[in-house]
Amino acid sequence: MNAIEAKDLSQYYSKEREILNFEPFSLVSLQKILPYLKAGVPCSDLFAGALFMWQESTDLCFCVWNDTLVIRQDRGAQPAFTWPIGKDPDGMLDKLLQYVKENHLPLRFCAVNEETLEAIRQDRRLKNPMWAYDSRWSDYIYSFEEAKTFSGHKYSGQRNHINHFKKLYGEPDIRFLTQADIPTVLELLGAYNAEHADANPLERLELKHTKELLSVYESLGLYAAGLFVDGNLAAFSIGEVAGDMLLIHVEKALRCYEGAYPTMYSGFVRLMATLPGYSLQIINREDDSGDPGIRISKRQYHPIKQIDKYLVHINSPAAKIATLPDIPAGRVVLTPFRETDKQSYLALNTDIENNRYWDYDYREDASITGQIDENVFYDSTMFDMRAGDSINFAVRMCPEGEMIGEVILWNFTADGDAELGCRILPQYQKRGYGKAAFHAAANFAKTVLGANVYARCFLENAASRRMITASGFSEWYRDEKFQYFR
Repeated sequence: MNAIEAKDLSQYYSKEREILNFEPFSLVSLQKILPYLKAGVPCSDLFAGALFMWQESTDLCFCVWNDTLVIRQDRGAQPAFTWPIGKDPDGMLDKLLQYVKENHLPLRFCAVNEETLEAIRQDRRLKNPMWAYDSRWSDYIYSFEEAKTFSGHKYSGQRNHINHFKKLYGEPDIRFLTQADIPTVLELLGAYNAEHADANPLERLELKHTKELLSVYESLGLYAAGLFVDGNLAAFSIGEVAGDMLLIHVEKALRCYEGAYPTMYSGFVRLMATLPGYSLQIINREDDSGDPGIRISKRQYHPIKQIDKYLVHINSPAAKIATLPDIPAGRVVLTPFRETDKQSYLALNTDIENNRYWDYDYREDASITGQIDENVFYDSTMFDMRAGDSINFAVRMCPEGEMIGEVILWNFTADGDAELGCRILPQYQKRGYGKAAFHAAANFAKTVLGANVYARCFLENAASRRMITASGFSEWYRDEKFQYFR
């Protein structure tokens, strides 16, 4: 939508309706697509509970055309789509190709497993795919039968924890929860929150969304069960079924009940096995979000495999470049990132005031799930570049010098647009370095990538406006927040 002039917005929306009609997220719209999800989806991202819990700030919406579903949501501040599910995936893909071109969007696929990735690679309509996955978000898959009993030597640790629980609290009392139990669950979550006062932004969000899920889980076909000790709730789980897979969205236990986690997990699995109509073979316990403790715990339960979830960008301009070149730019030079840039890049990303006009505050970034160190932002940018989502250059005063800033080309649309941005460390600002770097990157995008380059800045950001216009850009249009240039 950034590539549409303000006067053409009505035309934009009419075109969108003509091609595919995406219905915004609501509980009702999510319920409409449940039959497609219940038939079996490749990874945890596409289960109803996950879509409900993580729809906030993602512009989630659904489209059903010719009995075929595509989901659209923002990933990394850019729209992405799921691979079509239903009767006519081939016809839906043709519609989607037209949709992204007419609406000036990138063609990106999210929640892509290995099988779907191969289908994308073999489809001649999908030119020059680039892809990457982050192991933090890979799903852990377990045997349903093994989790019911934890039999065998490899599960001796889990059995010991359960036996210790029984010794302390008696035979586990595990049952399905009802709406009458919700106040008790909320009390547990309050106590859980107090036990985890040092939670990171993602953990706090997950707790918030868990509370929201409690009010709707039954209407989405989910199941909740609790572990009780003397009438008090010690742990609970929420899960759902698609095909032969049980996905467990939520597992919460209070630390004061020793052995509650494995007792709740195995008990929930046995409880689900009593339900008629299912032939459950595997369990998906979602990802570890990069948390070392969670990673150790999930591996101790002996997963039979992991599902890597790829982000795929079709026909990104980055696919045209085997190796990023050095680009002389007057008083500075643009080069690829280097391992030695990590500390400078950390400083660039964590300077709150400097990033105010970059519309970024690392303290609110839920994708940062571990300790903030020199690798966090560097690794994130390397992922974006592998996936074809961006082309990032380091700005230096000489070819072997330290990084003093960054220029980035991103928001690559299917019809050839690219957005250009630049930021310089505060101690190097007001010397013309940003202007030189911005101008060189714009020329590279135009001549080498063949992209139609645009830029934007906050309406009140006079310094960025001068940098952009000095590089030959003219005002294009404005909205309530940004001024756009071509």
